[in-house]
Amino acid sequence: MKIARHRFLLTLAFVPLAASVVTGASEPQSLRAQVDGVAFAGDDDTIQFVPLPSGAFSLGAATAGAASWPPPKTPIDRLSITCRGLEAGKTLKLGSKDFDNSSCDATFSKGASEAGKDADDYALDKSTTTTLFEVTAAHGKVIEGRFELHLKNKAGKALAITDGHFVAEDRQL
Repeated sequence: MKIARHRFLLTLAFVPLAASVVTGASEPQSLRAQVDGVAFAGDDDTIQFVPLPSGAFSLGAATAGAASWPPPKTPIDRLSITCRGLEAGKTLKLGSKDFDNSSCDATFSKGASEAGKDADDYALDKSTTTTLFEVTAAHGKVIEGRFELHLKNKAGKALAITDGHFVAEDRQL
C-alpha cells in the first residue's frame, strides 16, 4: 500500500513538468496591428513562428479566439509573412527592396462577413516604398519586432497594415 501511494505521489510530481515540456511555451505570444484603421490581434493559440535552418521563416496569425471551440461566429482574418535572412539570436530589418524581390512575401485574408461567402485575399503590393518588417530583439526561441505592410486584392483594392507589433516563439519540438 505504501509503495503504491509513493508511486502515485511521484507521478503527480512530474505532471507539471511533463505539461511544460509538451507545450514548450515559455513566453506568451502576441501580435497586433491596425488593418485599415481597425484593430487586428492574434493570441497565443493563433500565432505561429517557424524558423528554418536556412534562415527562412514564416510568421502567421489569425484573429484572436480563432483556435477556440466552438469557433467564433465572427469573421476570422489571417496574416502570413514569409522571408529569408533570419539568424538565431540576431536582429533583422527588411524594407521594401527586400520584399520587392522574391525572397519575402506577405498575405492577408479578410474573413467573410456572411456565411458561405469567400474571404477577401490580399497579396503584397510590391510597388510601395513603406513596407517594413523588423526583428528588434531575439532571445532563445523568441523574437520581438514590428511591421508595416501594404497589400492589394485581385480587384486592386489597397489594404494598409500599420503599427504592427509581435512577440513570437518557435514552438517546434
